Amino acid sequence: MNILDFAAKASYLGSAGLLFLETGALIGMVIPGGDSLVLALGVLAAMGHLKFGLLWLLLIMATTLGQWAGYYWGHRSGGSLLRRVDKDKLSKARYFLKRYGSFAFLLSPFLPVVRTLMPFLAGAGGVPAGRYALWSAVAAALWITSTLSVGYFATNWALILLH
Repeated sequence: MNILDFAAKASYLGSAGLLFLETGALIGMVIPGGDSLVLALGVLAAMGHLKFGLLWLLLIMATTLGQWAGYYWGHRSGGSLLRRVDKDKLSKARYFLKRYGSFAFLLSPFLPVVRTLMPFLAGAGGVPAGRYALWSAVAAALWITSTLSVGYFATNWALILLH
């Protein structure tokens, strides 16, 4: 395996791992950047360094699994976990959930802090698991598809203009 093959494989698995950790282990509170990462991966796919379809599938799976892990963690730990989170960020996320209800699950991946806290809030708040699983999977698919596509198509458009 040459260095380019290794870098491509590391890009797939490393990126999926980071997205999983962002929503499943509160790493997004410390190192936000899921949007930038997914946009950059779209650029790399457009340039032929990564396969768009494989990347798309892995990122949706990682984000969805991370959200479910965060939900489970929030459900198991309840409020004790949330007491460790910055009060201002937590109140914004709670307000967002209260104001938009189930629609908040669809919007949350598009908002960095909310994307990280929403799974924990849903689990700690007693949102039914089946309801959360459905909404979070759809939300992950919408976020990854749109953000990855913006990076991909903007790069293709720019490359066409530059040639």
